[in-house]
Amino acid sequence: MKKLNFLMRAALPLFLPSLAWASQVEVYGVIDTGIAVARVNGETRVYEETGFMRPSRFGFKGKEDLGNGRAVSFVLEQGFDSNNGAQSQGANYAFGREANLTYECAYGKFGMGRIGNFMSGMGSWDPWGPNSGPFATGWGIAASGSSMSDYLRMDNTFAWQSPKMDGWQVMAQYSLDVLGTDAERNVDNTRYLSGGVTYMKNGLNVLAFAGWRMNPTVEGKGYKDGQTYGLALNKQFDGFKPYLAAQYARNSLSVGKKPLLVFKAVEAKHPNTKGINGIAIITGTDVSCFSGTFKAAVQYFHGKNEGAENKDKLKRLIFSIGQEYPLSKRTVLYAGTNWGKSEAKAHGHKEITRALELFSGIKHSF
Repeated sequence: MKKLNFLMRAALPLFLPSLAWASQVEVYGVIDTGIAVARVNGETRVYEETGFMRPSRFGFKGKEDLGNGRAVSFVLEQGFDSNNGAQSQGANYAFGREANLTYECAYGKFGMGRIGNFMSGMGSWDPWGPNSGPFATGWGIAASGSSMSDYLRMDNTFAWQSPKMDGWQVMAQYSLDVLGTDAERNVDNTRYLSGGVTYMKNGLNVLAFAGWRMNPTVEGKGYKDGQTYGLALNKQFDGFKPYLAAQYARNSLSVGKKPLLVFKAVEAKHPNTKGINGIAIITGTDVSCFSGTFKAAVQYFHGKNEGAENKDKLKRLIFSIGQEYPLSKRTVLYAGTNWGKSEAKAHGHKEITRALELFSGIKHSF
């Protein structure tokens, strides 16, 4: 026994560096599951749903302090459906939500890997999601992605974020291959360039971003490059927080989410096929009440499918309310309802979808 204790004491210093590093690694996640009732064009469906408030996920993040204001960190995050255990981003990804390595120094933060578009509400680099509206990117069709474009998780991405200067911060990113196509020629991959500026100080948040999606032409078929421009504004007051966000998009390939109509660009049959042009606006508020937070929002989209023969007119209107009630710092009960209407009009014919969602669930963070 004495010999064993001696060997353990002798070996312990060898493991101390590893233990110190391990103390910098965090395992974290969210499990969100609830029940929902949806009525779409007169048809009713009752179902268990994952991630209504926040998508379920687990991940690892770590950081090593290199001294002199320098550090290396990483994020590896995978989404899953808590109602059935399936991978949310598909079987091709071990960490489909986010996977990147970051270096920090006096000149800012530099990252590489799978990183969400800055104007998407996806991932640790994104400032847009929580500032785009009171429901951010969750709560069913209340999510800002129901009317805004280019909500992308991008492979092969470089990103930079400046140090904060009296509340101001500049950001830029470029993806060499958004979809992981891995074509031999760079121009045959979908690429994405975006940048913007944020001001966050004293409860006031202002964000302005622009994005440019460079679409490939393969075998004589492709889409015109797309552009998005977004502005978001919100201010924390005593007991409430109003939001306003707007986005103008040109040549979007898709707008919206189910159960409403998903507007899609026509199939490309030649180079420079046009996509969807439109503007989206979201306004709403958070209000502190009933020991929790009440949320309300309205969002509207109006646009045209420029690639369609008759330039279909597209509209989308959504009203949402919800309530959060925290049981602890990590566990929240929530409930809400959304009503939405989407409309595509061409040749005097209208395709209309109306949807009502009622839902309640519980979210636990760890």
